Amino acid sequence: MIVHLFFIVLTWMVGLAPGRDVNELAWAVAVNARSETEAAVLTAVAFRESSLRNDVTGDGGHSVCAMQIYDGPKTLLEDPIACVARGAKMLRASRRVDPENPIAFYARGPRWRSEEAKRISRDRMALAKRLVRVSSLGEVTSAR
Repeated sequence: MIVHLFFIVLTWMVGLAPGRDVNELAWAVAVNARSETEAAVLTAVAFRESSLRNDVTGDGGHSVCAMQIYDGPKTLLEDPIACVARGAKMLRASRRVDPENPIAFYARGPRWRSEEAKRISRDRMALAKRLVRVSSLGEVTSAR
């Protein structure tokens, strides 16, 4: 299952970021996702947050790794599996907070009810749905 999911995620990531080495990040998503749908959500978040790069910081140095974990340990920059594991756990909690906007709490914390948080959630979820559709159609280029 993990190897099969790895190849699906790798296909998505290569389609989203052509020319970028995404092997480690694709593996990290595959080993941390509980389903293809969750893998698509993790991929969508990593793409929008970091362009599928694990070595990035944001928010003035507060957010780290591909999943842009706010005030996460800097060690996540060197460990994609730990980065995605932390992001997956946070996304599962975010879904419990607001099932209608499952990424809103992840994206904006205490401001999860804001229109901006809802917009971010809709965007990431729409991308995740396109990725799942792409894998069922066998087309990579339409994922963008």
